Amino acid sequence: MECRRAIAYSSSANLGAGFDILSMAHTAFHDIVEVQIEDSTNREIEIISVNNPSIPTEIDKNSAMYPMKKLLEDKGINVKVRVKIIKGVPEGLGLGSSGASASAGVVALNDLLNLNLSKEELVKYAMYGEEAVSGSPHPDNVSASIFGGVVSVISVNPVKVVDIPVNYNFDILLFIPQNLKIAQKTKKAREMIPRTISLSDYILNSRSLSSLILGFVRGSRDLIRLGLNDEIVEKSRLPLFPHYPKIKEIALKNNAIGACVSGAGPSILVLTDELTDENKIVNEGVKTCKEFGIDCNIIKAKIAGGVKVERCN
Repeated sequence: MECRRAIAYSSSANLGAGFDILSMAHTAFHDIVEVQIEDSTNREIEIISVNNPSIPTEIDKNSAMYPMKKLLEDKGINVKVRVKIIKGVPEGLGLGSSGASASAGVVALNDLLNLNLSKEELVKYAMYGEEAVSGSPHPDNVSASIFGGVVSVISVNPVKVVDIPVNYNFDILLFIPQNLKIAQKTKKAREMIPRTISLSDYILNSRSLSSLILGFVRGSRDLIRLGLNDEIVEKSRLPLFPHYPKIKEIALKNNAIGACVSGAGPSILVLTDELTDENKIVNEGVKTCKEFGIDCNIIKAKIAGGVKVERCN
């Protein structure tokens, strides 16, 4: 029985004003999905094991298995698929947990079946994993996990994703709350976004988005710093992460490049370099979390590459 193991990294979506557009893969965490196939006259998918009891085992609710089901249906392939999921990306914290599992699953199955799908086709199927979990097939996290680095989602139908060259060397600090879990958080976070916005906020966000992308491409610290701001989505979701404004203030005071909410939160992403006083940011940031009744872990990471696939041992 053939088997493939795929490793997909965590990610932070939005990056300020880039809601449903920008995302960054990072080395903070990773998921592993092992996939085995055997010949069958029926199309079957079963889960062998999962190391986290909170992960649903029903196919249509599982972020790794549902994309595989859609892929097999679209291609008209009848095989028996057995899946093992080793969760490493914590759930519900804005770190692309479901996206990592979805990405690893479709990449492993694609390799096993020799389908030679493009990265954008893989993103199209991995998006079904987000739909299984939140009801919304958003592409940003899965795009980062599959492509690696920083990506921009240009189109959803058809899927079009572009790598953004990053020509500035920085580290990533993630403030990750341990006791701030919100049921159906992604769904609730999307419901909080305003349906209409002012022209002035639209212009400010457009300026931030263009500044951030240009900052990455040109390697400009100042442009990246200007770009990590959002007047619309982050502001509307502040009740979900009340600690964020203070942590961002601390980060900028201690010369971080910038800070933003990671995805739908409540984790906070801070970009740092040799000019940054990381120790002060960590110490003051942890203290701030406690003032809000939140226990924050700090993870230091770098930009990650895309999904890695290998033969199972």
